[in-house]
Amino acid sequence: MKKTSAIIIFLCVFACLSAQEVKPEKNSSGKITGKDEVVSTPFFAGAVGWAFPFGEMGNRYSSFFNVDANLGWKTKTNWLYIFDFCFQFGNNNVKNLDNILSGLMTNDANPFIISNEGTDAGVVAYNRNLSLSFGVGKIFPLWFSNPNSGLVITLNGGFIQHQIIYQSTLGRVPQLEDDYAYGYDRQMRGYMASVFLGYIHLSKKTYANWYAGIQGYMARTKMSRKYQFDLMRGDDKRYTDYMLSAKVGWIFPFFGRKADKIYFY
Repeated sequence: MKKTSAIIIFLCVFACLSAQEVKPEKNSSGKITGKDEVVSTPFFAGAVGWAFPFGEMGNRYSSFFNVDANLGWKTKTNWLYIFDFCFQFGNNNVKNLDNILSGLMTNDANPFIISNEGTDAGVVAYNRNLSLSFGVGKIFPLWFSNPNSGLVITLNGGFIQHQIIYQSTLGRVPQLEDDYAYGYDRQMRGYMASVFLGYIHLSKKTYANWYAGIQGYMARTKMSRKYQFDLMRGDDKRYTDYMLSAKVGWIFPFFGRKADKIYFY
């Protein structure tokens, strides 16, 4: 919840910055006037956020962190074309860990996995998600924003993979290392679609270009492993996964050298 609160604070700060009126500059020879023009530009963007899973993914994991990297193009008609790479991971957030690893645990009241040294191996587990998608979006300028900024909506489609990663913190566990880990990792692959709704601030007049909003995902996935040790079989069933992610990101546009303003002398 602390990370979620931090994201909300970021959104408020940036919204205040973007809403401030930027005063026109002056040079030694005369005045500088003019308004921002609608521009066409390639850009790179990076974002961080916090994701909440639902559906089958929600049965398996609690919330987790995500990092996005985007390559895109904004047109003069405010259309966006974006390639998105997303990496997501949690912190000891696998809900059914004891069930999956029950065959490796002791029969004590507080079961644990014995390491090579004969002590508690301190095994933790977390999800690791990777997705690659292509999206098309549109910017809708608002009354207080320049023509390159405003509400933004994008629709994405692509590929997703998620699985469980095991880590022993106190001692080695050969049963969860190398190829043996594949028998417990629940690796899932499939197709996904997502929609992003938020605000984008893009201007050469300010020191920061950014975006923030909410992205919803839906995916149809299937287990890619042929065999899982605890199930003593594979799983050919298709599952439906959902995620809702709050994001804030920075944009690095490549405007070129064309000036935004008209100089009068």
